[in-house]
Amino acid sequence: MICVLCVDDDPLSLDLAKAFLEESGDIQSDTATSAEEALRMMTAKRYDVIISDYCMPSMDGLELLKKVRRKDAHIPFILFTGRGREEVVIEAFNAGVTFYVPKGADVKAQFIELDHKIKQAVARRLAEDRIRTAKQQDRMAMDLVRIARWEFDSSIGQFRFNDMFYDLFGTDAEREGGYLWNAEDYVREFVHPDDAEKVSEFMRAGPENIPLDGYLQVKHRIIRRDGKVRELLVRTGKMVNGDGNAVKIVGISMDVTEE
Repeated sequence: MICVLCVDDDPLSLDLAKAFLEESGDIQSDTATSAEEALRMMTAKRYDVIISDYCMPSMDGLELLKKVRRKDAHIPFILFTGRGREEVVIEAFNAGVTFYVPKGADVKAQFIELDHKIKQAVARRLAEDRIRTAKQQDRMAMDLVRIARWEFDSSIGQFRFNDMFYDLFGTDAEREGGYLWNAEDYVREFVHPDDAEKVSEFMRAGPENIPLDGYLQVKHRIIRRDGKVRELLVRTGKMVNGDGNAVKIVGISMDVTEE
């Protein structure tokens, strides 16, 4: 069941919206006759979608949208209004509205469209939530096993590191002057001297030498900023565009030192 909150200062419009939306049996609609009432209701109950008229006294739909976004950046918000001025629509999308559905003379058609947008917004929210959850789990897993991601531009021989990468090396971006490193500087500063040639040769392999559906890998030692010697497993692959041309070399570095 999808739970929506409809906001409109016209009780008749609210009754009409509630009747149409609940007709299918898969949407349950609460109503509020002002933006202030809607905000109070949102603190007491979780809604899947907020639907609001634009022109309301005291606080209009755009101001409600902005207040909602300050509390929840992801909840779907649909502006359902007869006020279709271009500047209103533009401001609404700039403020983070999910969909804009205009009211019109064909009442049935407008509610069919609203029903469709509600379900589309919920499906999009669920997909985005799954992606965010997967990314969080990925980050947690990488933190646990001490894996750091990086990018490499072979055309100019430059790395782009991140905070997790620096953590492996016992340092941080402030100390190192940022996240961009030339390949030669990286080898000189961090790679164990006995492994320097092996790593340099590995980095000289262009994207054409990386399998399309695979990766290259190398093990080498590093010297952390605290003087500790660690062993890393480095794997590198490539991202390609629709034409099959490499657009980016990406890699991971994992601490595999045997304690």
